Amino acid sequence: MISVLYLIPVLAIVTGVFLYRLNGKGEFLKIDLVQFFYAFFMAPVLFVWLKTFLFVILRTELDISLSSNQLYLVDTIYSVVYLYVFGFVVIHALTKSFSLRRSRDPLYDIFEHSEFFHLWLTHLIVFVGTLLLVSALAIFNIFYPIDLQMSQELFYLFSASGILTGILFFLMVWQSDPKQDGANFMRFMKLMFGLFFVVHIIFYFLFAPAFDSTYGVYWWSLGATTGLVTCSFFVYRFERVQTLFERVSSYFKHHKWEQRIQLFERRK
Repeated sequence: MISVLYLIPVLAIVTGVFLYRLNGKGEFLKIDLVQFFYAFFMAPVLFVWLKTFLFVILRTELDISLSSNQLYLVDTIYSVVYLYVFGFVVIHALTKSFSLRRSRDPLYDIFEHSEFFHLWLTHLIVFVGTLLLVSALAIFNIFYPIDLQMSQELFYLFSASGILTGILFFLMVWQSDPKQDGANFMRFMKLMFGLFFVVHIIFYFLFAPAFDSTYGVYWWSLGATTGLVTCSFFVYRFERVQTLFERVSSYFKHHKWEQRIQLFERRK
């Protein structure tokens, strides 16, 4: 086991050195392909490797006995430190991609490039990723009920908070809409809302989870997706509802909010 753990970082370093000469040869999601590999493949692999290595060392190689709480504390400290390092690795991958593009094209617009990440890629991944994570936890809860004792009134309140969360999440997505000609951000997000809602409904009919606290995560998530689908339906069909959302949204908008670069070709 230890020999395999030592072999993984060696292979990662050798691969990284070999690929470094390929910088600037291609792009994926407007990030240099090599930098994307470093940031979104090698860095996560090393995170898991270091976590495993740390766990093995603490549990089997050192002559100490740590409780579950102590192991959790060590793992949390390690994870937080690594997240900070990973954040700077991603920053380096982006800025290196900018530099490589600039070296190939002296007239390259770095602002337009960065706005692609600001207005589109990060928003889509964060929002869809959040829906995917919450839905996965909800489905997991169907197969593994939680032994959580909660009064009926508190459970109803908890489930209703899911609907409120869905409305607030929709407002966040609404706020983030770049309103670009040639691509429709909200149309895609509404499609995702409907897709995750349908997934929840399918699992309900397949497994019929009881309406109680043991399946609280599922019912909370179903409430959130219901709120998202309901907002998607009413906001675009009723002018008063849309006006209400616009008023609430305008409260959070900063100065020069609407001055955003057009990233796609305008429709004729």
